[in-house]
Amino acid sequence: MKLKLIDRKLGKKSELGRIRREGNISAALHVHSENSTPVIIDGSVFDAHIRSIPKGSLSTNLFDAEYGGEKFKALVKEIFYDKITYDVLHIDLMKVTDNDVVTVHVPVICKGEDTCLGVTQGGQLKKVKRSVKISVKVSDMPEAFFVDVSNVKLGESIRVRDIELSNSMKLRIDKKIILIAVSK
Repeated sequence: MKLKLIDRKLGKKSELGRIRREGNISAALHVHSENSTPVIIDGSVFDAHIRSIPKGSLSTNLFDAEYGGEKFKALVKEIFYDKITYDVLHIDLMKVTDNDVVTVHVPVICKGEDTCLGVTQGGQLKKVKRSVKISVKVSDMPEAFFVDVSNVKLGESIRVRDIELSNSMKLRIDKKIILIAVSK
């Protein structure tokens, strides 16, 4: 799905209110070390795209974007929500190329929860950490880390060091941190 970015003028607070009432989202497009460019994103297109990606993988999802006739890839750098309604208020997008190195939080997704040995022994599967922070080339960025928990016994755990990383990935988190544990 393609995000078409429209120019936004910096102005009064009422301008942001108008953008939100129209169902759109204010955003800022960041290009490396340059200043950010204020833009508007069509809220319905963004919502449709969000619903189509797996839960928790927004930080590793590349968007096809277009701005000023130029097509490029973009990552969500930061997203701001309304504290009460949880509506998206603002998005910071980062323009990227395949060779750029980015730091992202990659979600950890468990596979084999239904057949986990520790759960059949009376334990509970606890997801201690839901993502792992890494630096990676955009072209090598994984959607998620899929961890097989079917052979994890009661009292055992899976740590960050147990995840397989490619050569281009560098951990930005301690290898000893527990991701998943099976306990009583």
